[in-house]
Amino acid sequence: MDCHGISVENLVYRFECILDERMRDLPFVNPNMQVEAVGFREYDNRPLGVLITPWFMNLVMLPADDDWNESAQGSVVAFDFPSGSVEFTVCADEVMGTYLSAILFRSVTDIPDQQTARELAVEVMKELFTKARDKNTVSRRALFTGLKAS
Repeated sequence: MDCHGISVENLVYRFECILDERMRDLPFVNPNMQVEAVGFREYDNRPLGVLITPWFMNLVMLPADDDWNESAQGSVVAFDFPSGSVEFTVCADEVMGTYLSAILFRSVTDIPDQQTARELAVEVMKELFTKARDKNTVSRRALFTGLKAS
């Protein structure tokens, strides 16, 4: 899946480089995990899926054309999914450019292994495209726990 310079493969490669260059020896990096893109599919003509790293798991949307290039880093963009609205943060990477990210797990130190992380990511993608029982906005936690936003 390629979107004018940012592909899922480029995303994985970039975060593997970040791991090797900056993160590997930090105490919050889970040595049982690796960088992996899980469940990416087209949504609104953009690649969407879960990025697993040894230090976080995020829902990531890659741009189509020059999406979000004019958006300030840290600003919020909301998308409506069958499960409800999800707010993404605009991220600007000096190598890849601009993409969107929604935090699923700020830390993955409690996730025992890559297989468990992969299973969580698959479940997130499944829940994201499952029709919500009510019209409340879905919290990121609700995506993978089934809990309602409070």
